[in-house]
This record gives sequence, structure tokens and C-alpha cells, in this order.
Amino acid sequence: MTKVIDAKSVETKLAAKALAKWRCRHGRYEEALEAMSQTHAMYGVEGTGMLLMGMPGLGKSSILASYVRNHLANRTDLETPEGSREPIILVSVPAEPTLKTLIQEILLASSYQGSIAGTIGELKQKLNVFIAERGVEMIIFDEFQHFLREQAKSNTRGVVNHIKLMMDKHKLAVVMAGTPPGYRSIAQHEELYQRFAHRQIRLRPFDAQENGRVNEFAKYMRAYSRFLKRQNVQTIQLNSEDMLARLYLATKGIPRLITHLLRTSVDNVEPGKTVSRNDLARAFGRSSLNPELGRFNPFTAKPDKVLERADAAYEKARKEDAGHWRIST
Repeated sequence: MTKVIDAKSVETKLAAKALAKWRCRHGRYEEALEAMSQTHAMYGVEGTGMLLMGMPGLGKSSILASYVRNHLANRTDLETPEGSREPIILVSVPAEPTLKTLIQEILLASSYQGSIAGTIGELKQKLNVFIAERGVEMIIFDEFQHFLREQAKSNTRGVVNHIKLMMDKHKLAVVMAGTPPGYRSIAQHEELYQRFAHRQIRLRPFDAQENGRVNEFAKYMRAYSRFLKRQNVQTIQLNSEDMLARLYLATKGIPRLITHLLRTSVDNVEPGKTVSRNDLARAFGRSSLNPELGRFNPFTAKPDKVLERADAAYEKARKEDAGHWRIST
């Protein structure tokens, strides 16, 4: 009997680990990947861009990594008699970017093996040569909100102007992914913003209020249950109206927090047992997923109290989301 329990315990731990790595490709996820593909297709025709925006935890970095991985896996022209091609460079924008540090980060994110020392002019030349010789088609800037003036050591205009010049010179496709403050920053640079105006994806948390979003949330949670079932872990119905309201209130509908909640629940469930609402309640109580709730636990509260708090949380989130995209003059 002990061996069976131990085996089940190991199985549960493995399921929690697998869940941490798993990503559900929901509708907005797929839409973002398609937009990246369309942007990439314009390489060589004109310098064109795309914005992928949303608050932390909504899956931006996962989308970027997924696109790069899948695109490169389907390419058959990366090795040629003239040398290796590097069609995509994925770079994380440094916290306090200057033009020099940004160019250095691009080179470091690539397979460039030369020195990244030198003047700005010398670094520009090194990057231009690398882009041309390696057939770079797309540059992806993650965390582009770091271009904000108040966070940058030097004038943001010099940085964004160089990106614009690179796009024009090499006819590059450029994707910028980041949080709403980055959008407000880019929108203040009209010449650069115009290149990103026609293809923008705004990621939002799931919610349990709007009809279309509720259906998407329900599909998302159903996918979680199916994934866990494949790992031999059973759960209560996660996509019921009642559970969606509880999950939304607990996690604000943010995928990263949903995963954290379920992973903790699975990791601590008794081996061989179904993940229950009590397991979710215990997992929530041990975490700080939503400090705004204080001692209120969505998984132990009565349905009417959950709906009341969820309605208020949704209205607050809706107003905050509207404010994210307001450009101050």
C-alpha cells in the first residue's frame, strides 16, 4: 500500500511540474501569433511593426518564445553555402536603455561573436553588417516599456529613432512587446508609431462578466482540466459559472496566477484524490495571489458574496484597462 501511495505522490508532483511548463494556446494567444506571422511576412517589402501589449502575467513572453521556436523549426534555409542565417533576434530591452546599450543587447541576443566594445558609430556599423550578412528579418523587443523617458538614462528619442532607421534601412519586421506605459511612450513618437498603428494586439485578463470573454475563460479552464487529466490528475469542474467567478476573483483572470493557483493545488492534493474546491481554498490561503481581498477567500465564500465581489472587481479592472490606453497630451 505504501508503494502505491508513494507512486501516486510522485505522479502528482510530476503533474504540478508539467503544469508549470504548459501553455494553453487560447484565442488571443493564437491571434497574437498570427499577427506576428503577418508582420514577419512584410520583411523585405517595407519596415513594418507590431505591438503586443498587456499587463504582466498575460503570456507575452510565452507568445514571443513560441513564435520564434515554431518559425525556426519550420525553416529549411538556415544553413546555406554562404553561411548560417539568423532570421529572428529576440532581445530583452535593458532597464535603463541608452542607444549604445540597446545595440549591445541586440548583438548579445544574437549569435554575433565579435567585440561589443566601441563607439556608438562603430556599434551601429557592426549591427548593420550583422543584419545584412546573417539575413536578419525580424527583431523582437521584449519589455519595450523600458523606453520610457523617466526610466531611460538618455533621451528616448535617440533610441526610437534608431529603431525606425533600422526598419527603413533593412526593411525589417519589428515586434515590440510590453506593458501599457510603453504604448503611451511609443505613441508620443509619431513617425515610429505610424509603423505600428495597423497591427496591435492588446492582451487582457479573462473575466467572468462579458459573454464572449466568459466563453473564452470557460474554454481555457476546460483545457486545464483536460491537461491535468492527461497527467492522471482529476479536478472538479473548473468551467462552471460559479467556479469561473471564484477563479476570476482569486486571480484577476491573469493566466500566470491561474497556473500558480492550480499548480499549488495539485502539488498539495492528497495522492489519488480529485482536486476539490477545498484544495483550491487552501492553495489560495497560502499565497498572495490577490492581496486586495484580504482575508476573503473566494473558494470558501458563499456564491452571492463571490458574485458581489467579482462584479466590483470587474468594474474596477474595466476602468483601469481603459486608462491604460489613454494617451496624455
